[in-house]
Amino acid sequence: MSIQKAIIQGTMAVLSALPLRLHWASAHLVGWIAMHLVRYRRKVVEENIDRSFPDAPEHLRKRYVRDFYRHFGRLVCETIWFSHTTARRMERSQIVSAVNPEESARLQSVAPGTIILAGHYANWELLFGFEHFALPEGSADSYAFKRSNVAMVYKKLNSPLWDEIFRECRLRLLGTDFENYIESAGILRHVVEHRGDGYFYMFDTDQRPYANAKAVMDVEFMGQPAQTMYAGAGVAHKYGLAVSYLSMTRKPSGKGYLCELKTICDDASKMEVQQIMDEFYRFLEADIRKDPGEYLWSHKRWKLVNKNTK
Repeated sequence: MSIQKAIIQGTMAVLSALPLRLHWASAHLVGWIAMHLVRYRRKVVEENIDRSFPDAPEHLRKRYVRDFYRHFGRLVCETIWFSHTTARRMERSQIVSAVNPEESARLQSVAPGTIILAGHYANWELLFGFEHFALPEGSADSYAFKRSNVAMVYKKLNSPLWDEIFRECRLRLLGTDFENYIESAGILRHVVEHRGDGYFYMFDTDQRPYANAKAVMDVEFMGQPAQTMYAGAGVAHKYGLAVSYLSMTRKPSGKGYLCELKTICDDASKMEVQQIMDEFYRFLEADIRKDPGEYLWSHKRWKLVNKNTK
């Protein structure tokens, strides 16, 4: 282990040991620093929000910017807490609650596999704790997500150091021997090898297409033309898998999240890939408009659009 990695991991481990309520309290300061001192991608955030809510009054758009940085502070602190937490702490915290766990069992009963599409909304890093989500009383038997049948699809980071750190943090609860942590380029092979095994493939799909992406599609997102990758929907269409949108929204208390599966189709071979992706963005946009601050406005989602419309 390199010295740099040891320092980062050691610092995260110490901070993770602090109570979750202290992380939530610290999040306000972290968000304020990111917004006012570091000014982390502030121009990108303001531009994205202005373009996504052109009819909103200026004071409201400014509030969305402030809400984003408050959310960003929580995102950072919650992710640090999660990076070295235990299964017991995760369960006791009830930081993520599954709203309709029975839908996972239904999907497993009707489809050979399911593609679960999520966006960079709320705290997607916590999805790696899926085995320890809080469930409604008496619903444990209807929750089909297991370590043996859930594949977490990711995109390798440009920095080998941070890619390794995030891998270890994400797999803290699942174990470093977890075999279903799959780089996005390997999803097709995994689906073919495990077709009919009832796998759930979970990944974020709202980022701007990578420079070398081959499967790119035009969509409308937040009132703007955008490009999206559609590999997950394409695989589902080809092999007749189900597709579901994972809605992750903040609890009314402001502490923790609610996860709900909103199924787009039981058999994607009966829908066009364009229709599937349009539905995904419709669901994601609906969540964003309910609480704009929870979206990751700091990524350059509409980079080409913004460049061409200046």
